[in-house]
Amino acid sequence: MPLDFRDYLAYAKKYLSLAEEAAGRREDSRWLLIPSIVLAWAAVESFVNNRCDDLSSVPQEKFDLHERAFLLERRLRFSDRGAQIGQFVFEGKEYQTQENKIFFLLSKMGARKATGLKGGDLWRRFRKFKDTRDSLLHPKRGKPADLRPQTVRKHVQTAGQLIQEISKRIWKKSVDL
Repeated sequence: MPLDFRDYLAYAKKYLSLAEEAAGRREDSRWLLIPSIVLAWAAVESFVNNRCDDLSSVPQEKFDLHERAFLLERRLRFSDRGAQIGQFVFEGKEYQTQENKIFFLLSKMGARKATGLKGGDLWRRFRKFKDTRDSLLHPKRGKPADLRPQTVRKHVQTAGQLIQEISKRIWKKSVDL
């Protein structure tokens, strides 16, 4: 059975709980905190990517061509030769950041635009969460991740709060987490 954002968030919380217990016994808990962060990030990605997938399946006329390209994560190119000369065509992949996907969802579907989210406290916490996740998945000397249980707890909470905020802005209701 496929996992959804709720599963990833629940697993992140389980790893965090085990890490907090290990830290209470003065044992190394980093090996539990790392998957907690990665799973919390996967929860956000799952939620956002699935909302974009939902939108990519609505009738084509609901979105401009560049918006469809964005949703499908495809490059849009103007064809200057062959059977499609003079037309815009999809070609290759063009991956979008989670931030851009969130802004698109909120700007296109949200009751409140994305502008209020970007400058707020939730977005600042999301950026710190992303920085921690990036430092784990793209490690560099001299840029260690903050792997304290209390910091990871904030990141896991931020993941759930961001999912809720997106849900409230799009559907005007909370999702069950």
